[in-house]
Amino acid sequence: MKTTSPTYDESMTAPEGKLKAGRRPNRRGEASRKHVLDVALRLLATGGPEAVSVKLIAKEADVTWGTVQYQFGDADGFWAATILHILDTAGPHVWARPSAGSVDRRIAEIIELLWKAYDSPYNAAVSNLRAALAKNRAELERSYPRTAAALDALEDNLLKQFREFFDGITVDPRHARQVSALLPAALRGLYTERSFGSRVDIDDALAGLREAITLYMAPAPADSKRFRRSARADR
Repeated sequence: MKTTSPTYDESMTAPEGKLKAGRRPNRRGEASRKHVLDVALRLLATGGPEAVSVKLIAKEADVTWGTVQYQFGDADGFWAATILHILDTAGPHVWARPSAGSVDRRIAEIIELLWKAYDSPYNAAVSNLRAALAKNRAELERSYPRTAAALDALEDNLLKQFREFFDGITVDPRHARQVSALLPAALRGLYTERSFGSRVDIDDALAGLREAITLYMAPAPADSKRFRRSARADR
């Protein structure tokens, strides 16, 4: 399968409609709203569980609770807006466009890209917020429906972009789909192990993961011709 990927230095687009909470602000209100969301991102990324507090964020942003209610509606609207703010701003800072032409170099490039994404303040903020919310999906949707929808939008956007990381090289489409599901979770686990101070040799584990996936993704010589013929037929 050989196609063309979109440019990854563009901002990821947040969905419109029911995820947007609070009133539509004027220019001054928009600046105030962005300031509050920037403070929320900073506190969530650098703080612990105590940072998941709308009142604390409002205090740090030097706005009143009434202002937060006016702009975001309630806590659910605020957390949803925070996630959508990440969705709007993280793209240019986190994602790049993989360009290596060989399978082994493309895999190495994707692993490095994802690792940087997990090491970003955006991932830290989302992880901190997720940890403080209800773990049960039904409970999350019942208590924070807009937040749950915003998390879904974030996850869908990242998965869509990740699936396109293999565009432009000849690989088995089934293998690409499977690795697209496996690799982010595997890297997230290794990143968590490192953050917990595990004695596991993370660099060695990353090297082994890269080699294993490269072997799985690299087509045999006979398969390579078949995949190219299949890709031309699909077009």
